[in-house]
Amino acid sequence: MSQKFKVRKLREQKPEDLLKDLEKLKGELIQLRTVKVSAGNAQKLGRIGLVRKRIAKYLTVINEQRRNQVKSATKSSGKLPVDLRGKKTRAIRQRLTRSEKAQKTQRQWKRLNNFPLRKFALKE
Repeated sequence: MSQKFKVRKLREQKPEDLLKDLEKLKGELIQLRTVKVSAGNAQKLGRIGLVRKRIAKYLTVINEQRRNQVKSATKSSGKLPVDLRGKKTRAIRQRLTRSEKAQKTQRQWKRLNNFPLRKFALKE
């Protein structure tokens, strides 16, 4: 296991295969933890971190695939689920849209129409 694990290869796999491999890794992690409790050799203890990182990579790829599926499924409707939208800040999310900002009350319209801005000509 001295070679670095490539996520590129995982992205080409099918989701079912990824889930099977993930279960194997979780089982291996459980075994390593039981070895740790029973005072096993240090060589296996160092592997716990590697297995955890590999599990994280598998989960990342699985989540990416699921998100991409949902994005492609909702592309036609134009509305993304809340968890896939940009987080931004609360203030930005609560801000009025351009059309909402541009709307005027009836009183504002009357005032604009009845009392337009005056134009002055300057004498020299």
